[in-house]
Amino acid sequence: MPDRNSYLETLLLYYEEEVMGEAYFSELSRHFDEAGAAEKLQLLADVERHAAQAVEPLVRRHKLKPRDARELADLGAADVRGHCKLSWQQFVTYMVERYPAYIDDFEGLERMAPSEDLPALKFLTEHEHAAIDFANRELDGRPNSIAPLLAYLKDPGARPPSAAP
Repeated sequence: MPDRNSYLETLLLYYEEEVMGEAYFSELSRHFDEAGAAEKLQLLADVERHAAQAVEPLVRRHKLKPRDARELADLGAADVRGHCKLSWQQFVTYMVERYPAYIDDFEGLERMAPSEDLPALKFLTEHEHAAIDFANRELDGRPNSIAPLLAYLKDPGARPPSAAP
């Protein structure tokens, strides 16, 4: 079993990546001309924020110190450079191909976690499933591709009872 420090370092990193992800999708929403793309990307940004909010109590409870929110937002927005020249179809295909690896990463975090942290971490993992489901629906041309994103956003998230500040 991985040690506590590995778990805490990974938890902090993944939390920060969700904060960066919100800025990434928000910035990316300015780069696509396809109808509805900006709104869909903003929903993805909202999903990232919702996922970060779900694990934020764990970050506090474990007394972890994330980098400044502005720094994280700047880093997330800078990641857009590699994707802003893609077509919408290429970007959604990238999501379908790349994002399943993130599920593996999140499930790895779950395996390291103490049991009391699992509800929030499973909710974190679920946001990636919602994003992949969205991308697959989008590629298939389904009319309500955003349904998995909206369902995730409606879920208040699982918060461990001991996560209070």
